[in-house]
Amino acid sequence: MSSKHVVLGVFLLLLASLTTPLLYTYTSTLLEDMPRGVAEKVLAYRLYRSLYALLAGLVLAASGCMLQASLRNPLVDHYILGVGSGALFAVYTALLLVDRVSLWALSLAAIIGGLSALALTVVIAESVSGSDVAYVLSGIGVTSLFSGLSVLLLHYVVRKYAYASLMLTGTFVHSRPESLEYTLVAVVLVFLGYAFLSRKLNALMLGDDYAAQLGVNPGLTRLLASLVAGVSASIVVSQFGTIGFLGLVTPHVARLALRTSDNRLVIPLAMASGSLLLYVTDAVSKTMPGGVGEIPAGALISAVGAPFFLVLLARRFRGALR
Repeated sequence: MSSKHVVLGVFLLLLASLTTPLLYTYTSTLLEDMPRGVAEKVLAYRLYRSLYALLAGLVLAASGCMLQASLRNPLVDHYILGVGSGALFAVYTALLLVDRVSLWALSLAAIIGGLSALALTVVIAESVSGSDVAYVLSGIGVTSLFSGLSVLLLHYVVRKYAYASLMLTGTFVHSRPESLEYTLVAVVLVFLGYAFLSRKLNALMLGDDYAAQLGVNPGLTRLLASLVAGVSASIVVSQFGTIGFLGLVTPHVARLALRTSDNRLVIPLAMASGSLLLYVTDAVSKTMPGGVGEIPAGALISAVGAPFFLVLLARRFRGALR
């Protein structure tokens, strides 16, 4: 089977991962016995919520792929590198300082905060050694810094915005039609990044010298990939809060399933798995037993992703010590 056919098959799988859950949400809601007026409102809310979970999972998975490929580091994603916490801190700051802040302003503030945190992580890591572990430790430090500042601001922000506390771990409970255009901007951005950067990222993963011999500018490619990943992930954070480890896990799942590191295949399969994983996680978060109410989807993702990250880190350390 040619590589073109494999790419087509992966994109068909991605299309199915987006449409099948929406179809299930639509039909299952219609089968419920509810008054017509109530059913229309419930259906609209559930469809938007399902769509946002699918698109957010797609964006965060693609962001993780691009960061791992551009930095040649399988231990990173937007959350590990501080993008999520930096974006959330900027969102909280905007909510605190401006009385009536628009979603556009929140997205812009998140982008500034997320990229600033990413730049700080890169500068610290490169000043130390530039190794995989240096990036992880620098990212954890930057994440802890902005997470702590966010918690401090939360006590004031929550008085103005009731869902602010849920954004610490990521939730889709406040899904609203106005968020769609901003979410779609992030989706378009990662697809453009895939179209223009996937081949160059393949070359970059082999080393800067080899990439330069193939006519790829390593510095420019790394910068563009980081910008696409950082901006798109920050937009998602501005709408739904921080959702950690999804961008870390899904690239590994895609590479393991495909048995290749070719980003032309890995990125769309990671997007498909990210969409489904976040959709299922959000569905589970609404039906937790024990009458505890809804649990933020980001909390469940972290409960699964954090042990996965620890296993990767342990393997990396053992490999470095040998």
